[in-house]
Parts: sequence; C-alpha cells; structure tokens
Amino acid sequence: MKAQGPLSISAIVAATGLSRATVDRVLNKRPGVHPRTQAHVLRVIDRLEQGELVDGRGASILEPRTTHQLRLVIQASQAFTRALLDAAQRVAGTGAGGVSLQVVASHSDEQTLELIGSLSPGCDGLAVVSKNTEPLKAALVGLRAAGKPVVALVSDLDAQARSAYAGIDNRAAGQLAGFLTGRCLERVSDAKVAVVVGYFAYRCHEDREIGFRALLRQRFPSIELVEVLKGEDSPEATYAAARRLLQERPDIAGLYNVAGGNRGLAQALAEHPPVRRPLFIGHEVNDVTEPLLRAGVIDFVITQDLEALVRTTRQLLVDLRLAKNPVRELNHLPFQLVSEFNLVSEAANLERQLRYRSAKPAGKRE
Repeated sequence: MKAQGPLSISAIVAATGLSRATVDRVLNKRPGVHPRTQAHVLRVIDRLEQGELVDGRGASILEPRTTHQLRLVIQASQAFTRALLDAAQRVAGTGAGGVSLQVVASHSDEQTLELIGSLSPGCDGLAVVSKNTEPLKAALVGLRAAGKPVVALVSDLDAQARSAYAGIDNRAAGQLAGFLTGRCLERVSDAKVAVVVGYFAYRCHEDREIGFRALLRQRFPSIELVEVLKGEDSPEATYAAARRLLQERPDIAGLYNVAGGNRGLAQALAEHPPVRRPLFIGHEVNDVTEPLLRAGVIDFVITQDLEALVRTTRQLLVDLRLAKNPVRELNHLPFQLVSEFNLVSEAANLERQLRYRSAKPAGKRE
C-alpha cells in the first residue's frame, strides 16, 4: 500500500537516521553529500512512498535486525595489538546480547584503509586504533557521511573523522610520566632525559610527549629533555635509535617510551649500559613489558584496563547507532601506574587465562 500524501522531511530524517540538513541537501540536489548517502536517502524515500515503515537505519521494521554488526580495526605495536585482541576476545561473549564485534589487526596504513573500505553495508559501526593521517581521515569522513558511527580508541583523531573518542587522557599520562621523572631525578646534577615515540601521526604519542615536555619545563626546569627518538613502534627501529643515543650520551638519566618497541630499548640498554642505570618509564602492561618490569629493567608502566576500553567502545557504537542516549565526544578512562610491586601475580594471570580459554567456544578466532 502506498503512503497517503507527500512525505514530510521529518519522516525522512527519522527513517534515514541522518541530520535534517543532510536530507535537505539531497532533496534539493545541493552539493556536499557523499554519493552513498544520497543513494541511502533516495532508497529510504522510495520505501516510504511504498508505504513501508522503516527505522533509523532505513531497515524495515517488519523484518527487524536484532544484532548490531560492529568492527574494531587495530593498527598498533605488536605487543599492544596482541593485548587488545585478547581483551576484545574476552569481552566479545559477555554482557552485550545482540552485538557482534569483529576484531581485526592491521599491519600498515594501506591495510587499515583497505579494511575500512571493505566494510559491508550491514556493518553498523567502526572502532579504530590508527594514525591521524589525511587518507585515513578522508575515508572515515566518508564513512560517517554514509551514516556509520566511528569511535577512535586509544589514540584520538581529528573531530571530523570520528564520532567519539574512548581511551585515557594521553596528555595527562605524559604529565604523570614527567612528574615521576622530575621527582626521581631532581637531585641528579644536570640530569638529561630522552623520549621515544613511535610516530607523531599517532595522536596519543604526540600528546604524551607534549604532556611530558610541558610538565618538566614547568615543574623541573633543571632536567633537560635532550632528544626525541623515533622508534616506529618496532623493536628493531627502537633498538637502533636507542643504541645511537646511548653511544652519544652515556650520561642519560631517564627514558620515557610513549610507544611500543620496549624489547628493543631494553636490548640497547643491556648492550650499551649508561654510566648509571637510567629511570625507564613505559606504557601498557603486556607480554613484553611485564617481564621487563619483573626484571627491574622498566621502573614504571602507565597502563589502562583494555577490557573496560573494549566494553566502553562497544556501548558507544551501539548508542551512536541507535541515537537513543546522549554520547559524549571525549570518553576518558582512568589509567594506572604499575611497578614490579603492584603487578598482578603470575599465578593470578595464569588462572585468568585458563578460565578464559576453558569458557571460549571451539572455533576459529576472528
């Protein structure tokens, strides 16, 4: 049965799930709307004119879809990627009926773009850990224009590229590292420190370095930040950069690694030990940093609850898709400072892993 009378713009807005301005641009054939979004609006209008009731995704309410299809793409260091994949797998089967979360790792900028471009029409939202590059931002802007929410997690993106951010306040984390460095080294004469970054294209790396540098300048001006090393989030590149630094500056008193590559940094310290053992601060407790903490190589690690991060991200994507609950743009999660003295015991870690594995259904890992 056809609809009676002309369609109102309010009805089209409600059925498409898009803004009134976007629908108006499509109806009046004005530029600035992605072709996929135009096609979505026209398709929904056609269904409404046929008298079919549709929801905010343009799907028929006569055939409701009860499962939200979400994807998480992770482009990060190997150790952090493994930890986040494991956390996502543990969360996937808990506390979210009707939500399917597909998790996939990316090993390059190009692969990240391919994974975003290969999203199926049935995908309801994307979460991504990635660099803040122009090609990526353009792809995500197009995705949002097509009505799909995007959540940046761990490392923020430019506002136009994502719907919301979930993760720690990375500027504050860098300030914490700066405060620890200052308090530990303020009595060391002419103390010199260095920062290791992966890529400044990761906003989290940039923000941590900025917070660290600013805190030292404001609170501990006698401590000199002498160099920022580029470790490319890999053990090999980090090792090469750190070896050069230690050869040129055997008096280095502190190292703050905002990124991955901790195994390479530890190797360089073992092979080219400075005059005195330097303070070593890193990020994230994982299968690389934990043994280094226990061995006394790393002094402090700033870490976060990855399972809580995945749960928060999953809920944000569902809320953004349904547009029922207000969603904050910035969703900062707490972070924790860990040393060898407050690490979860190895026995407790093993028990947790065994519980997870015994509860995990047989089948291929996503």
